[in-house]
Amino acid sequence: MATEADLATSVDAISGHLSQIRRAVTGGPSTSYVTRHRLVALQQLGPRCDGLTAQWASQITHLRAVVRIWLAHQSHQGAPSDSTIKDFATGIIILIDNDISEGVLPLGVGSFSDLHSYLDANDYLYAEGVPYGTEAASEITVAVQDLVEARLRTPGRPFCTYGACTFADHDHTTLHSPDGADLPAIQPMHCQHCGRPAHYDSRLDDYRHDDPAAPDCFLIHRA
Repeated sequence: MATEADLATSVDAISGHLSQIRRAVTGGPSTSYVTRHRLVALQQLGPRCDGLTAQWASQITHLRAVVRIWLAHQSHQGAPSDSTIKDFATGIIILIDNDISEGVLPLGVGSFSDLHSYLDANDYLYAEGVPYGTEAASEITVAVQDLVEARLRTPGRPFCTYGACTFADHDHTTLHSPDGADLPAIQPMHCQHCGRPAHYDSRLDDYRHDDPAAPDCFLIHRA
């Protein structure tokens, strides 16, 4: 809290000095000139603001680590029930769907490896309080991840495809036929090996099958 207060004070001071400088630069002849102390103050406040920002980020990282350790030792120390595993998985799926709706993730993520391609998927485990740091906790984590992946690949779950994908880094179109010839107009992309609907993900710099449950083929593999 003290770091945040110092950071807010520095930002306010920088804003005030910049406002005065802006008025002087854009004002007429009657406007008072920019005094040297404002420029000196900005030179001093800039590095201080950078330092406070780095300190704040470090403290937040530390607090998150403390929370993870606390959660790991407060509950679920015994063998979890099937319902507990299901509750963890359900909560994580809700978080994933929220990130999909906000454009952080595309439709069609099919595994924790997929999730890690776009963000730190462990944050989902921490957010739901999945135990951490012991051998028993590792077994719980594996069970939760397996169930989450099974639900992500459930038949009927929507996935991104031509005409329905809104993820900015996906391209579901092509101007080339499977044999490499130029097409007269843009067409939906299909895998040139197995023919399944596919897309190019510029975030991953790789091609993917639209359906996360589609088996890997000669050209397209999922981690």
